[in-house]
Amino acid sequence: FAQVGQVSADETTQPASTSAETVKKTEANKSAVEAAVAEIKADEAKPVVNQSDAKPGELVDVSKKVSPIDVKERQEGDQKIHEETATVEVTKTEVAPVKSEELPAPKTETTESTVSGKDEDGNSYTQYERVDKTTTVEIKKATRTISKSNSADIVFVVDRSASMSRTIDTVRNNINEFARNLAKDGVAARFGLATFSDEVYGRIGGLADEGTILTKFNESYFTSDPAELEKALAGIKLAHGGDFPETSTPTLTQIVSTYDWSKSPKNKKFVVLLTDAPMKEDPSIPTMANTLASLKAAKIERIVATSTGTDISYKDFVSEGRLMNINRNLADSLTKDATTWIVETVTEGHNYKVTKDNYQFYLERRTTLPVAQTGSATPTTTVPVATAYKKEVAKLPDTGSNDTANYGIVGLGLLMAGLGLTVSNRKSKEQ
Repeated sequence: FAQVGQVSADETTQPASTSAETVKKTEANKSAVEAAVAEIKADEAKPVVNQSDAKPGELVDVSKKVSPIDVKERQEGDQKIHEETATVEVTKTEVAPVKSEELPAPKTETTESTVSGKDEDGNSYTQYERVDKTTTVEIKKATRTISKSNSADIVFVVDRSASMSRTIDTVRNNINEFARNLAKDGVAARFGLATFSDEVYGRIGGLADEGTILTKFNESYFTSDPAELEKALAGIKLAHGGDFPETSTPTLTQIVSTYDWSKSPKNKKFVVLLTDAPMKEDPSIPTMANTLASLKAAKIERIVATSTGTDISYKDFVSEGRLMNINRNLADSLTKDATTWIVETVTEGHNYKVTKDNYQFYLERRTTLPVAQTGSATPTTTVPVATAYKKEVAKLPDTGSNDTANYGIVGLGLLMAGLGLTVSNRKSKEQ
């Protein structure tokens, strides 16, 4: 849970430093270590909820750290003393309540158990186990940055005058690639298409194919299917166009009032004008200023892809410098920019309640060794004997077993095997 772990000191709320300590005995059928291991395994088995879906009080992470087992052996008189220590830390993270709550003070609870018996050599032993469990609770604040993809309506307004004959295939290919890229990136987009030439020239010359053509997909002016858009683009037929400037303003004005734009406040609206010509100014058609005002009032963002030299006439028309070259790799530029416009980056903050249980394990086994009998009254000197740690197949004793001898001679390595511990014993000998 990396995001919670990276927290500055001023973002962490901790309780007062006072602590409570209690000592208790385990149930008769469990050793202190066995009881603690069962508790740790129960914590690990608790269900964890996905962080983005979690509600206050629900766990989002359970983790543990297990230290190597430290083994020491020494001999005092006829007593062979075997000691083992280890540490396990369990961290449980849950979504904190909306309302702040008073955190409990750190608490230490000690559990002890003792068992006596005979080992496989018939020597008497006493095994003492102690587990010191210290619990601390703190509140941590974590922030995360996520991307939220909004929906978008995108209308392509394409110049179909004769001068576009060398560019129209490039326009088709770039629009198709752009639509596929958005679908691949998981952006929910609807696409529209409208074309124009020079309706003033057509009206004067009696040419019906020079005006605006609004493309309809079934019952809507939009489609979310890139294949349908590709089919509509393939059906564009070039007109004449008359002189150099073309009549894009009537088309831009019509799509504002005619197209069935989404009314969702989270929906983004764009028009992409693709032309190699400037806008024609004529008293019979909307002016550039009126067209711009209409688009702004409808909150439609404006992108223009045009040729070098013509681009200066659109400098004040586009939104935030969204002016592109119609002859370059338009698909990549549109994909990169549109994804940035449509996908929002949001920073969210959550408070998490982090409970840490630190278990300090201690095991001491005292075995009484037989004293060698000699005929001399001369005092004997006890020589420390290093006893090798016996390697056994790691197997956790059955929880709840009534056979106390089952765990009596068992070390931490076996009792803690159920925690996924790689037994890496550090062994030392004390004189």
